[in-house]
Amino acid sequence: MQFIRIFLIIIFYNFNVLAIPLNDVSYSFQYGKETTLEEACILAKEKLFDKARRKAAGGETISAESTKICKKSEEENMCNLFSNSFRSIAAIQVVDFVPIKFSDGNECKFSSLGKNIFEASRKGNFILKELPKPPDNFDFRISINKNEFVSYPVNKNIDKRKLNEILKISIDTMEDMYISVFQWWPYEDAYSIEKIFPNKHDTNNFFKTFVKRTIPTSEKMQNYSLRIDFPDEDVVNSNDVQEFLMVVGSREKINFLKSYSYTEFGEKLADIQNFRQHRKSYIIRKRTD
Repeated sequence: MQFIRIFLIIIFYNFNVLAIPLNDVSYSFQYGKETTLEEACILAKEKLFDKARRKAAGGETISAESTKICKKSEEENMCNLFSNSFRSIAAIQVVDFVPIKFSDGNECKFSSLGKNIFEASRKGNFILKELPKPPDNFDFRISINKNEFVSYPVNKNIDKRKLNEILKISIDTMEDMYISVFQWWPYEDAYSIEKIFPNKHDTNNFFKTFVKRTIPTSEKMQNYSLRIDFPDEDVVNSNDVQEFLMVVGSREKINFLKSYSYTEFGEKLADIQNFRQHRKSYIIRKRTD
């Protein structure tokens, strides 16, 4: 019994050491008239959680590679913000969240800013912790064929879009592992993350030690490609956008869903034992000829 008491004390002590408390975190989210109050409140909470994770991971900086890529973008500040956000979701777990109510007793506050622009505000207290790092030898290298793509928008005709460039991913593993690849388009939907590998065309995601493989895999390369399209130019006003990849390697086969909300994805990663993740980003420039 004495051993159990000591063991429990050590567990709680370790948790308190790793815990990162953040109090009175607030975020205000702007939205248009097409968004319902319920949707706006949910989106404000997603942004609030993202802000808390970024603050908890504040001691880290984005990679030199990401910084170099963002410097080439017309939207450099937004690019850096997205890079920090994507980094923190794989590094920080929200352990506990207590919403703080406003003076009217509600957890969400709504305001009108005029010209059909509205604002939803949320605030709360958080306890977060860093996700444990896997053993050093459980790792892999990832590279992509380009950091900058030039592509026609998706609203152009199919003949032009067929000319758009193709993304190729190369992975070299240090141990046997299962590989999954996720993609994030923050310019289009900042709240959803999509799984692009494995997929219905390419189902075998077991990668053997020191065997360099590509995605699409060599066996399935004739079945599909990862074409890079610029987004609809009627929706996105800038001349370049940034997209993100997260490659997750795990010892066990994980049955990931096809898509997650941003917060759900962070929770899913926190549930996995012994995983390694690496991120890549790239710029897509609008082709106008």
